[in-house]
Amino acid sequence: MTPRFATLPRQKFRQFFQPSRIVLAVIPAHVESGFNVVTLCFNMHCSYKPPMMAIAIQNTNASYEQIQQATQYVLAVPGSSLLEETLHCGIVSSRDADKAKTLRLEFCPSEKIQVPGLVKAQANIELVKRSTVTAGDHLVVIGEVVRFAVNKT
Repeated sequence: MTPRFATLPRQKFRQFFQPSRIVLAVIPAHVESGFNVVTLCFNMHCSYKPPMMAIAIQNTNASYEQIQQATQYVLAVPGSSLLEETLHCGIVSSRDADKAKTLRLEFCPSEKIQVPGLVKAQANIELVKRSTVTAGDHLVVIGEVVRFAVNKT
């Protein structure tokens, strides 16, 4: 039997890749709290030695400009304790609000970089930006992981 493959529009095809791991990126920003927190669903491991991860941010977002200026950032893995915050950070732009301040997000110091992690995250991944690639309407950012930290509380 010869397999038949149907052509689908991108939005319908996405169901075959769901659920993807959603992360919150903590990026230095010119807001009162000092950091923007943005919800990202485009992320992946892209190297084991050294450990590296890639994220993608759309070029219409304020986060796009902020990540271009950043040299370090944190990827926080949210759990159920950050459900509402994750939704909010994916909808509201840092052009309109200081999301960390509005949501009263608590930061915790990172060990290897200056950008803090999120207290309520299941894990915080500390990264140093190594390169960027423009991919259509997104910027792919590749960072070297300098610390994987899991919340033990």
